[in-house]
Amino acid sequence: MTSKIRNGMDSLGEVDVPADKLCGARTQRSLEHERAQKLKDRGLSKRPLSMVVIISRLDSSVRSPVETRETVLRVGSLELDLIDRTARRGGRSIDLRPREFQLLKYMMQRSDQVLSRANLLKDVWHYKFVPETNVVDVHMGRLRCKVDGSNDVPMIRNIRGEGFLLSATPVLAKSLPGLRGLNQRADSNKF
Repeated sequence: MTSKIRNGMDSLGEVDVPADKLCGARTQRSLEHERAQKLKDRGLSKRPLSMVVIISRLDSSVRSPVETRETVLRVGSLELDLIDRTARRGGRSIDLRPREFQLLKYMMQRSDQVLSRANLLKDVWHYKFVPETNVVDVHMGRLRCKVDGSNDVPMIRNIRGEGFLLSATPVLAKSLPGLRGLNQRADSNKF
């Protein structure tokens, strides 16, 4: 049995092709997947048919349950809606530029971790090298002014010699490596 199909190019005209060899026909690989699925449905999948079937079985057995992704990130009173691309602290709305949004999202996903300038340049700005620039400091200053209002407890902190930190809780100076030296110097000035 042959089928006349037009392949879309007028110069070639009509082509006679056997029905089982049509362009959209099932391939050997798709037949193996179909066979494996039928055997799996019947509970008879004792022997693998080919490497394709083995891989498809491993894929289905290794596949983890559906992960729920958070659409709203929260750190203390600060919340970031990833779908609406809005930020709020308490009842106050925060207007963010796209890069500030990316920076805040990155910091909120890694809250209570000290983030170095090099990591921020690599992961937020996608730089492949660490340039001698103050772009991180400038953006962090703008973000700090927007997030930490005049009456709010600061959430974004600069850890001297280390990087930046976003935290909802006040930081103890002894717990951060960049602040240890400051405490020792302050203690040495006492009489």
